[in-house]
Amino acid sequence: MSDAQTRRVWRVFYTRARAEKTCEERLRDRRIDVLVPKKRETRQWSDRTKEVEEPLFRNYLFARVDEKDRLRTLKTNGIVRCVHFHGEPARLRPETVKQLKKTQTAPDRLSVVDLRREPGNLDCRRGRGPGPRPQVGETVTITDGPDSLRGLTGEVREHRGQTAVLVRVEAIRQAVKVEVSGDWVKAADDRPPTAVGRQYENQGVS
Repeated sequence: MSDAQTRRVWRVFYTRARAEKTCEERLRDRRIDVLVPKKRETRQWSDRTKEVEEPLFRNYLFARVDEKDRLRTLKTNGIVRCVHFHGEPARLRPETVKQLKKTQTAPDRLSVVDLRREPGNLDCRRGRGPGPRPQVGETVTITDGPDSLRGLTGEVREHRGQTAVLVRVEAIRQAVKVEVSGDWVKAADDRPPTAVGRQYENQGVS
């Protein structure tokens, strides 16, 4: 097999409805590195309240596979297909996976944004002190707040007074939104990915 076939990369798989967790367990049983990001929600019943964990991205999971394991994954009960762009299997950059894993330390702060329908009424607010806060859309890093979230990098968003950091997953046109305090973030040293860079992630090109 060629190097391209034996190299393990993070691929995107589409699952049957509500099969994300089951597929995650089956792949782990096969010793395949798999990621199903989750959020924590409070469910209210007539007689009780319970906190539950639900997949962030409905019908999607990510697995680090070579070509052989990609084909094995496709044979897993509950997996529908491998997501493709322009005829090539989509992939995630390691940095995207790293940021997704970091969001899992605060599952009660998470929600999902559909990048195809981003709200147009996001505003930019200036903070107290000598200078403005990072502008909406600017790449920021969480430098304060819970230790587990420090170092998380994404795009800053503000909506109705609430600050959030967005971690984009361009391969599925969605993003994780992490609610934070505006005082926790500062402008990152690195520039945000260019449109070309995002396209490369979609097409499976590093």
